[in-house]
Amino acid sequence: MRISDFLAVVANWLESSDNEALMLAEYDETCLAKTAEICVQAAQILRQGAEEIEQLEPKPETQLTSENLDHLNQITTALDASGDTDLQKAASVIDELLLTIAAPPDWAKKYQHTNDQKMDSIINKYQKTREQLAEVNQVVEAEKAIEKSPLMKTYRIQEHALSTRYCPEHVGVPIKRVADDEWQCSLDGKIYNYALGYTDEKNNKVPGGSVALQGPSDLMEHARPIFDTRQHRLYGYEK
Repeated sequence: MRISDFLAVVANWLESSDNEALMLAEYDETCLAKTAEICVQAAQILRQGAEEIEQLEPKPETQLTSENLDHLNQITTALDASGDTDLQKAASVIDELLLTIAAPPDWAKKYQHTNDQKMDSIINKYQKTREQLAEVNQVVEAEKAIEKSPLMKTYRIQEHALSTRYCPEHVGVPIKRVADDEWQCSLDGKIYNYALGYTDEKNNKVPGGSVALQGPSDLMEHARPIFDTRQHRLYGYEK
């Protein structure tokens, strides 16, 4: 241990509330206050002396020699090759510490900034290439053409049959009822839900509906039994 470090340790002990001098002076408050004042003053003198002696003492030899670093590198290599997850994590931590010690100040920030610039450059090149390929391949025009194609048609309500006893995709093939508003094709087993709608094999979307909604509901208000007489009908309109 260096002299300056030893003096700093003694100063810390004098300033601590657990030193023996303060414990011996606990019997009297006046004596305790005076002892604490003396300890603080002595600690300040020791700290000042430690700073002066530190300038005179020779610098300690660093342990970060090439031999020690090679030995530590062998240890991290062995930990990494052990197959143990915890030991491999410890090896990664040691590697990061070594890089931090060996690197100059602000190296990590500069390294991160450089990586960010490289990433931005790669993204910009990708975007430009993507836009150029889209222009050459006429992607926008192709998307518009696909949207207008009958293969992508979405039917309106009542534009397509809402219920039928035959498969809507196979002409003349009967279908069987499997549940409310659900029918199954006897040819390929596909189930069609007329109430919720379905998508056929051409990717046409048929919305749901019901045959009960094919006509306006207000027509039922003027519906008359077929056996009404002319007098009954006239009497009703006179009202």
